[in-house]
Amino acid sequence: MKLVVEILKAFNDAGPLSPGDVAQKLSVPKYKALATVSCLYELGLLESVYSKGSYKIFRLSDLGRELLLRVESGHEAEEVIRNALAGEHGQQVQQSAPLIHGEAQT
Repeated sequence: MKLVVEILKAFNDAGPLSPGDVAQKLSVPKYKALATVSCLYELGLLESVYSKGSYKIFRLSDLGRELLLRVESGHEAEEVIRNALAGEHGQQVQQSAPLIHGEAQT
């Protein structure tokens, strides 16, 4: 979960980024940044602003910004993600939770 929050913060602080930019800023492997950014995009926490071939640039969505504010105000990240997304994405969150939770353990 720590990586998820760090990525959301990176987008909040820097604005639009590619997964490669995220990997460089956070000093994580590109494959991990790409997988996590893709998951956050699918969950609606990031929005695509540019795409050409395999090169994509994303920005923080309103939902991602709201989630980040809740986490920064002291709420537990995993709980905030589940609550924020459950209404809009319901089943998708339940299916994606193991991936997000697995990121916290790496």
